Amino acid sequence: MIPIPCAYLVVAIVLGILSPKIDSLVGSHVNPSVGTGAARDVLTSTATGMIAFTGFVVSAVLLVVQFAAGQYSARLVLWFRRDQLVKHAIGSFLAAPLFALVALREIDLETSPYSPDITVVISLALLVGAAVLFLALLQRTLDELRPRSLFERVVRQGVRAARDTYPVRLDPAVDGQTPPPNPGWQAREPRELLLSGRPGVLASFDRNLLLAAATVAGVTIELVPGVGEYISHRQVLLRVHGHGPVDDELLRRAVVVSEERTIEQDPAFALRAIVDTGIRALSAAINDPTTAVHSLDSIEVLVRELATRDLESPLTLDERGEVRVVWRAPSWRDLVELAFAEIRMYGVGSIQVCRRLRAVLEDLCSTTPILRHPALEEQLEQLEASLQREFVSDSAELATAQSADRTGLGLGRVT
Repeated sequence: MIPIPCAYLVVAIVLGILSPKIDSLVGSHVNPSVGTGAARDVLTSTATGMIAFTGFVVSAVLLVVQFAAGQYSARLVLWFRRDQLVKHAIGSFLAAPLFALVALREIDLETSPYSPDITVVISLALLVGAAVLFLALLQRTLDELRPRSLFERVVRQGVRAARDTYPVRLDPAVDGQTPPPNPGWQAREPRELLLSGRPGVLASFDRNLLLAAATVAGVTIELVPGVGEYISHRQVLLRVHGHGPVDDELLRRAVVVSEERTIEQDPAFALRAIVDTGIRALSAAINDPTTAVHSLDSIEVLVRELATRDLESPLTLDERGEVRVVWRAPSWRDLVELAFAEIRMYGVGSIQVCRRLRAVLEDLCSTTPILRHPALEEQLEQLEASLQREFVSDSAELATAQSADRTGLGLGRVT
């Protein structure tokens, strides 16, 4: 958030110092159109007005984002911190008044022999730029805080993360569990590397760097915590299986420990963010089952992508086919439970949520590889058991809730 606004501030200071000097150099060669007094009035109004405007806009945007975090999920509005438009808009809001204040210092009302035309033009240009970015920021904020927009953004990132993290597609003909890798790489007494810095969440790791280090040393590197897992100080971070020399600092640089989870190598976090919004919408305080149905729409897209990926081989081989890097990754069953278990638990009392959930599970069963079916069928069985507990047996409500409907309510399937 800081570098881009700071760059705007530096440019504003430089322009504020140089523009009056340029005016003094070219002032004798052009016809003056702005008097010194008028220029100072323009700059003074710009400085005072933009300072107040910036405070108002930033406060309003933060309130909107805070409301969205409370209404949906704090994990869904992380985009605000990383959005480049937000950074450029804040930078422009701060640059306009800072330029005006610096330029005012350089313009002497009593002794200036030139007309500060260029300074005024730059000030007006900064105002116009700030106004344009304000409108863009307003549109971005209002658009991105709609549930559909938030879900689409997270799903795009999640699908990209799934393809990057699991680049190998699953063979649709596979109908059994992929056998585990040969454990021959495991040493009886591996060397352990502990976390020496601040505790935090394992956000990502450089697979290529670990592969290169392990290949050169002839060892196997095991990443003990999974991506997205919290790591405490002095907790085991890596295990080195083998006796080859490996630079510990190089290995530590390959692992990124952050304050919070990110989606880049953690598609499960995308599911987590969408599920959180869905179950929050089902709470008594909000009571918005339609948003939960929309969350299931997005969950289906991401789960469908994950179903086509080889999730069962969290390891990297070298050119000779030897295991060099091993890490923990969620299984297909873990991902399915993450996607559907809590929404089923909190949404069983909502007929439209149950119908949409059944439609998702049935469609996934009919379109995903056979290997993926058992976990999905378990979710269908658990949904049926939850409905039997929630509704009176043989009631019309139970029959309605047992139907599949991709819209929730309004377009039931013929059985």
